[in-house]
Amino acid sequence: MSDDYFIGVHARELERLRDQHAAWQPETHALWARAGFANARHIADLGSGPGFTTFDLARLVGSEGAVTAIDKAAPFLRYVEEEAQRRGVANVRTRAADVVDDALGKARFDGAFCRFFLAFVIDELDAVLANIRDSLEPGGVFAMMEYLTLDAATCSPPVRGFDAHTRGWIAYYRANGGDTTVGSVLPAKLASAGFEVVATDCVGGMARSGTRWWHWWGRLMSDFGDTLAEGGFMSADEVRELHEDWARATADPLAFIHTPVLVQIVARRR
Repeated sequence: MSDDYFIGVHARELERLRDQHAAWQPETHALWARAGFANARHIADLGSGPGFTTFDLARLVGSEGAVTAIDKAAPFLRYVEEEAQRRGVANVRTRAADVVDDALGKARFDGAFCRFFLAFVIDELDAVLANIRDSLEPGGVFAMMEYLTLDAATCSPPVRGFDAHTRGWIAYYRANGGDTTVGSVLPAKLASAGFEVVATDCVGGMARSGTRWWHWWGRLMSDFGDTLAEGGFMSADEVRELHEDWARATADPLAFIHTPVLVQIVARRR
């Protein structure tokens, strides 16, 4: 993992991540409830980015608990620190660390969480899971929310460029060492790393125009269409047609998409 993860560390990406957090907030909070995080004393928010989940977790654990935002992107961690000061939040900490190389201190956390993170470390997944396990107290809980498959994304009515964008996004991840099917290998990998998988679920599905998942996927197309074209993952014509047809679909009350499928897993350190 580099300091500047390949999707980018900048103001536009911060705002996209804010929208992404809002899009999946109900499902994320439901996962935390299954993980029992309300009773946790210290949670590691892995790949925290600018900390949108960090602050939600801080509210969940309350003043008796603490949350440490862990990331390699210094600008995002500075944002977390500034936001904590601005909001007067005393139970949020930050740590610049690479989970590939660092066990983050043995038996330091009784909970760990990540979302859209493990796909970025697929080549070092075994080491990452081992380090996360070593960072948890015995019986500590690790909850994750990751792509199961991006291939599920499709649109009605058909939108020129939509499927090309999905294929391009998958290829973009792959070209940068990522994997949008990471969720398919996680249960077995977790077991090998010394975890007991205690709950597994899938989330995602149909979304109509104007809803949170529609907005999330539309923002991704808007922000990254040109990037995919510049990298050769989509053609310029496909990007132009995508934007034009997506605008028409957004105004269509019958239009809908099916989102990528995400897997939610709760695992406990053995």
